Amino acid sequence: MIRTRIAAVDGFLGGGLVPGTLLDIYGPGGAGKTQALLQIAAGAAREGHAVGYVDAAGDFRPERVLEMGAGYAALERIQVCRATSVAEQVESVRLLGDASVILIDNVTDLFAYEYYRKHTRPAGNRRLAGHLRELSILALDWAVPIVLTNMIRYSGSGQVESLAHIVDLYTHFKLYLEGSPECAGRISMAGRQERFGYRVGPSGISSSE
Repeated sequence: MIRTRIAAVDGFLGGGLVPGTLLDIYGPGGAGKTQALLQIAAGAAREGHAVGYVDAAGDFRPERVLEMGAGYAALERIQVCRATSVAEQVESVRLLGDASVILIDNVTDLFAYEYYRKHTRPAGNRRLAGHLRELSILALDWAVPIVLTNMIRYSGSGQVESLAHIVDLYTHFKLYLEGSPECAGRISMAGRQERFGYRVGPSGISSSE
């Protein structure tokens, strides 16, 4: 089983990431979303698993994976696809069929960038929905867990997850990382949830009660 190595999250998930499901990690900038993905990648690779990593945000740092204890041999098990467009992001996932876990950082960023004009947003929303639908099918067909990160945007009602009305339709588990000053997290599924505290250190994210 692929673990997140965040004790509270793995406990909630019954030991680790569930094959065939999508986990959505969202929160404000600097809350630890990318750190969580790098931590999953480092741990899975260290245990001999092939990892597929779609970097749509430009934040993958091999030196950070090494700092988390993966080692150079483990680092070679992480296949990184740097996506700079929606088309590249969609195609990159299709190339990762040999992976034991697929990680995507950041799933909506390129869609928001390419379809930012008001008259293009409906087409962007449809394309994102199609991408997420394909991810959910691939997770089942390949029997792998897929982990996404997503950003927070500001609206008149405060902070909301970017394109949550679409993302929520296809994700099974939600992990909210609040960031400073509280460093509080919340893992949830179908109305059930668990709150926990956490901190980000050299080895990644660790949770506390």
